[in-house]
This record gives sequence, C-alpha cells and structure tokens, in this order.
Amino acid sequence: MKRAVFFAIITLLTVVVFGVTTINYMTFSAVPNHEDTLREIVKAFEAQNPGIRVNLVFVPWNDYFLKLSTMFAGGTPPDAFEINYENFVEYAADGLLMPLDELNKTNHFEATEVFTEKAYNAFSYQGKQYGFPESFSTVVLFYNKELFDEKGVEYPSANWSWIDEFNAALKLTDKENGIWGIYQPIQFWEYYKVIAQNGGAILNGNEVTVNNIAGINALKWLIDKPKYGIMPSEEEAGGLSSEDLFVMGKVAMVHTGIWMFSKFRDEAAFEWDIEVEPGMSTKATHYFANAVVASVNTPHKEAVWKWLKFLTTNESSVRIRIERGWELPAVSNHQLIDEFLKSSVAPKNKKAIFDSLEWAIVPPVVGGWSALADTVNKEIDAAKYGIKSPEKALNDLSAELKKRISE
Repeated sequence: MKRAVFFAIITLLTVVVFGVTTINYMTFSAVPNHEDTLREIVKAFEAQNPGIRVNLVFVPWNDYFLKLSTMFAGGTPPDAFEINYENFVEYAADGLLMPLDELNKTNHFEATEVFTEKAYNAFSYQGKQYGFPESFSTVVLFYNKELFDEKGVEYPSANWSWIDEFNAALKLTDKENGIWGIYQPIQFWEYYKVIAQNGGAILNGNEVTVNNIAGINALKWLIDKPKYGIMPSEEEAGGLSSEDLFVMGKVAMVHTGIWMFSKFRDEAAFEWDIEVEPGMSTKATHYFANAVVASVNTPHKEAVWKWLKFLTTNESSVRIRIERGWELPAVSNHQLIDEFLKSSVAPKNKKAIFDSLEWAIVPPVVGGWSALADTVNKEIDAAKYGIKSPEKALNDLSAELKKRISE
C-alpha cells in the first residue's frame, strides 16, 4: 500500500514538473520603470494558468532590435516578444511572426470586440492578424506649473501655436538660475511630427517631399532653440536627459511621452500638467502603438497565445497597467478608461491625451525601417552640429531617400 502511494506521488510530481510549459517573453517598454509592473502581471497570469511559466527578458530600447534580429539569425528567438508599429511590417513581411487568427477562432476570442479598431488593425498584414495591440501612447507638452506661476506666464492651452510656445519659453528662461524654457529632442521621431505640424511630410506616398520649404522650416524650428538660448545645448545639459532636467526644475516645458507619467509622479517635487502639443499650420501628434507577437516557429503556440491575450486584455492586467502609469491599454473598455480620466493622480488634464489622438499621425513605414530612421537622423545631426545647412542636409536626405525607394 505504501509503495503504491509512493509511486502515485512520484507520478503526480512528474506530471506537475514536466507538465509545466516555460515560454520566453522579451520586452523593451518595461525597461527601466515597469519591470516590477510586468512581474506583477506575470504573477497574476501564472496564478490563473498554473501549467505555464513566463520567463521575462528585459532589453533596453536602444539595444532591443539588434538583439532581436541577432536571436532570429541564430535560430533562438523568444517565444513571444514586444514589437512597435514601425518595425512590425518588416517582421511580418519576412515571415517571422505567428498568425493569430486560427487560435482566436478555436478559442472563440472575438478580438475586434475587445481592442480599439485603430490599434488592432495596425498589426495585421496581408489579411492576417499577427499581433495583439498591447498599448498606445502619444507625446504631449509637459509643463512645470510652479515655474509658470513664478514668471506670471499663462499655462499652455490647446490653441497654442509654435509662436506661443516660443514666446513663453523666452519668458521662462532664467540663465542666472540655470533654467531654460523648453526642451524638445532633435531627432527623427520629433522631426516627422514637426514637419507635419508645418504642413509638410517626409514622404507623400512614394514622393520624397522632405526638402520643400515646410521641411526646411520645420528643421530650423527644432535646431534653432539652443541658438536662441531657450533650450540647453548638449554641453549645458551635462549628459542629463530632458526628463531628468524637467524633474530637477531646470526646464519649464518638455516634449515627451505619456510613458513618463510614473517617473514624474515619483520624482517631481512640483505640480505639473500636460497639454496637446502646439502646431503651426495644423496640429500633429504621435501615435505610438506596441503589440505583442509570437515567433512563427515557437513550439508553444497555445501557451504563448494565452499569455498574449492575458497581457493585453485581462482586466487585472489592464488595471495594473493603468494604475502604474505604463502607457495606456488598447482595449475598448470605456469603464476602465473613464476611471483613469477621473482619477486624482497627475496629470490633471488627462483629457489632453485623448485630444492628442485626434491629431495623430504615424511615421513613414517602409521595409528597412531602422535604416530609414538612421538615414534621417544622420542628416538631422549634420544640420544640428552645423556641418551642413538645413537646406543642404535635407537635399542630401532627399537624394538618399529617392535612391532607397527606387531600389
């Protein structure tokens, strides 16, 4: 009898140990501020799915896609991973992603009723769904209310133009006390939005339009701020990020993403708020969307699908994300969004997030996305550092883009 019980226990333990499926999930958006947030979500998932373990792989944004491509090249990609909209098309076109449609059907999951339409459709390719939208975010104008009050400057409004922002930045700049009026990054991610605010575009379909007058003036708008003394130069910033300068009270306004909510809540010793970014001929704002996807050859398709669905749609996961300020979930659960809007945590003007989406644009998305962004950044840097005039930099960029499109 004892021997029978013993072997029954051994058999049970064997089933428990060998019945557990471990999947690897790689992320960039959790680094560095939301690693514990993701661990909390994993804990909730594993409690509901005791046969599945999620091994987290945290990789910073700057290293993420190089590591991911290296893993695919070496035949060891993660079972599931996070991907942004800009890189999605390239991975889908290369056949590296697992279609989700069949598993949605067999599990009776009506995804189109759960996710917001724009976010869900962003991660389909040639009629197949390859990703569940995980989150969306945008960039807004953050401002230090105390510095505005000290200088008697009116807070930003939704009607501001570039000129209003510039004039306010002049009044807020106090060089004697090491305070600047504004910080706006000078790089591709800002430029494609700023050129749209000025009525232009890098590409208009397959036509390269980056070097027209709208593009030239948009680039000057970005690179001239340090020249006017309203934004710190790289030397004056001393290696600190724009977000660190903001929480230190060194810049009165900063253009950055809503993913900075948690940092500013935790570290800023002053009251701050947000507004829709100013435009010039029109408004234009970012629409960043991240999705979770599966590697096409993962041996754990069902387990991975369950994890992707839980991470993006489970109410506990969605609540944790909202409460921790980790961007915003792409679900159409209006109750949860309303709770967020009515919550007392900063910022006060949360409505500006959703107002920004009315003006949302996306960057030009083509094959070889990373190379395209690098090419644009190279010429922006040449203008920023005075190596080339803005006109020369954009003419050279135009020639390079035309060459890439024709290949």
